[in-house]
Amino acid sequence: MRDVANTPIFIRLGKRNRGPAETMTVGKTRRIIISNIVAYNAEPKYGSIISGIPGNDIEDVRLSNIRIYYRGGGTAEQAALQPAEKETDYPEPTMFGEIPAYGFFIRHVKGITMTDVEVSYLKDDVRPPFFLSDVAGADFHRVKAQKMAAAKTFVLRDVSDFSTSDVSQVPDTRVDKVQSKEY
Repeated sequence: MRDVANTPIFIRLGKRNRGPAETMTVGKTRRIIISNIVAYNAEPKYGSIISGIPGNDIEDVRLSNIRIYYRGGGTAEQAALQPAEKETDYPEPTMFGEIPAYGFFIRHVKGITMTDVEVSYLKDDVRPPFFLSDVAGADFHRVKAQKMAAAKTFVLRDVSDFSTSDVSQVPDTRVDKVQSKEY
């Protein structure tokens, strides 16, 4: 992919519930494998987004052999953002507005594995490459992420069963449960 206008990877589970009352249930998004992707000059506002909704996680996502070059330029104000849930909105990459990570914003996910994934930017970006919120079971193997000196690689909010191995600038890590932590 070249000159990506919104987000290179977008996986969203929503709750639009527009049918008859007896069919008003939230579906499932699970067992997703994405591999062998190269994206260059991707829009920096949105990064890549994997987002379920509270109480309805996206499950079992595996990303491998992925290389994404973002345009960059993210600010400290963007890094502090807390995107709204927007459960009933139409699922589209711009729905959350700007996000607090330049690489991957991962929220309401149960089981995500990234192997041989690399993210970088073309222009300095102070946001972290990875922002995880309400995630259970996150494994990062052989992941490379460009970052500014003051930025963290991972921002974790309400995350359990988190591990890294052979991740650039982060020691091998194993965390059972954490409310708020940055690496």
